[in-house]
Amino acid sequence: MKKFLLPDLSGCLDRFLDYINLKAGEKVMKACGAFGKIGLASLSILAVLSIVLAVVLAVRFEAGVGAAVIFAVTGVAGCAFLHYAGAKMLPTMNTLIKNAPTKMSSAVVLKVLALFVGVSGVLALLSGIFYKSTFLAEQPDSPDAVVVFLSCLAAFVACEVWSFLLLRPADLNVEIVEKTTVGEEFIGLTSYFAKGCLKLTPVVFGLAAVFAVLAAVAMIFTADFGLVFAQMIVLAYMAFMTLAPFVMYVAFLSYYLTLDILTAVLKLPEKLDKIAEK
Repeated sequence: MKKFLLPDLSGCLDRFLDYINLKAGEKVMKACGAFGKIGLASLSILAVLSIVLAVVLAVRFEAGVGAAVIFAVTGVAGCAFLHYAGAKMLPTMNTLIKNAPTKMSSAVVLKVLALFVGVSGVLALLSGIFYKSTFLAEQPDSPDAVVVFLSCLAAFVACEVWSFLLLRPADLNVEIVEKTTVGEEFIGLTSYFAKGCLKLTPVVFGLAAVFAVLAAVAMIFTADFGLVFAQMIVLAYMAFMTLAPFVMYVAFLSYYLTLDILTAVLKLPEKLDKIAEK
């Protein structure tokens, strides 16, 4: 009688994750840096589009020359500031990661999370495609479906980058060692996500800048002032999102200060034991 053997699903998934990491992991990490350059270029384009938008507001919607000039000056100055902040802060993301080494005893939990996050990203993209196709059929003139689709697309990109980050602990300065304490394991895992957010920051920066350019282009070709106002809110929100490098820098320092205090507390009993032995 032949034995019926179930396929080794866990082993297959392990080999699949290792394979995609081997084939695409390095390319994805390089792409993270490319997103930063794309974001900086997009902000330069957005500065030019601000002037074009000012002319459109003055001519098509009769906003007035004064209001158009204020809009143009504000747009160009804002893009210049955001470009400067991004260019200065983006390189510090990798510096912070290099200066924050941590340890973990196993990468198993990271692989589980990588699979979960990767599947979540694919589901987000499929949801965006389904929503866009059905909503546009019902309301072809509404921009809501496009906004939802772009949001789902951004979620897909972020999730897939995160899945590769979870498969590449060395890129986040995390060392897999044979033995750690429970406290060190906790610190290693929690700091992993903090450093992962730093690595993901150029992606958020780049996507926000590109979406801001798309919103500006949509405003140029929109005849309805109500839609222009809604698109302007999206544009302002995307522009604010390009401050992610500065915000993440401050947030990471605050978070790591807490971790340093926690590390000192965890090491206190060991130090007291050494003092007692003396």
